[in-house]
Amino acid sequence: MSTYRDYQDARDAAWRALLDVPEKKLPIDVDALAKRLGVDIHPFPGKEQERLYALVRRAAQGPCVSLRIRRSWHIFLRPEALDENRRRFAVAHELGHLLLAHETETPAPGVRCFAARENTGDVMEDTQELETYTADLFAVRLLAPACLLHEARVDSSGGIISLCGLPPRAAAIRAERMELLNERDAFYTHLLEAKVRNAFLPWLNSLRFPAPENADVKLRYASEAAPRMEIHASPRERMETAAEEPAPPRAFIPEKRFSSPPRSSRGSRKIMLSYFIRRNQKPILIGATLLIAAAVFYFVGK
Repeated sequence: MSTYRDYQDARDAAWRALLDVPEKKLPIDVDALAKRLGVDIHPFPGKEQERLYALVRRAAQGPCVSLRIRRSWHIFLRPEALDENRRRFAVAHELGHLLLAHETETPAPGVRCFAARENTGDVMEDTQELETYTADLFAVRLLAPACLLHEARVDSSGGIISLCGLPPRAAAIRAERMELLNERDAFYTHLLEAKVRNAFLPWLNSLRFPAPENADVKLRYASEAAPRMEIHASPRERMETAAEEPAPPRAFIPEKRFSSPPRSSRGSRKIMLSYFIRRNQKPILIGATLLIAAAVFYFVGK
């Protein structure tokens, strides 16, 4: 049975993997991610490759299996058993085993495989093996990140299949989870999730805010966790708009050493006088001192 810590590990590993994906858009290119991680993907070997065929048959308990041969990991797929979406999920599942450092065993000298080898190319129901379950968690969160679904306003299973290329059962589970997350508004509570959204922001921006023909799109980041998206008119459009609209009246800008006086709803002279005295205390004191000194000298001399 899984613990919340296992869930967190799978979720965080998926976020980190998303930051390593070469092309930041959905559907996720799992083959490119595997290549970046140094993992090769092959079809199941034929009988003519006797030793490799025997190794894969010994290790495989489904249409996909991973083998570590000569210090390199290889994923073997049975193409006839997997459509495109299930194939992508199966590869993501195997990458989950690798990135979560799951337990391995030795089916032959110099060869290792993951101890948990159940991989159907979709989320398994009522799984009893923790490592298989967490690999599925990783695959779902890698292929259908909640923050990107939230930003793209996609939360139905059909929409998730269309946008993310998820297999049916995984898409249905993700849709249920998205409904709960949207109700709680439980997004961007972790820095990694905010980083993922920021990394995919250009794709999101093009998806949700297609630029007009004569507009240039600019992205401004108010903060790392809350980027702002703005669409600005082109320079020509700004000039045409400015020519049509009357120029606003010029406002008086006081000198830098003075700030604007406080506004009074009644325009009280008392408030204005008080403001003037507060802002000019030093000149007033000097003037008053000189005036008193002059008066003293006048009367003494007289």
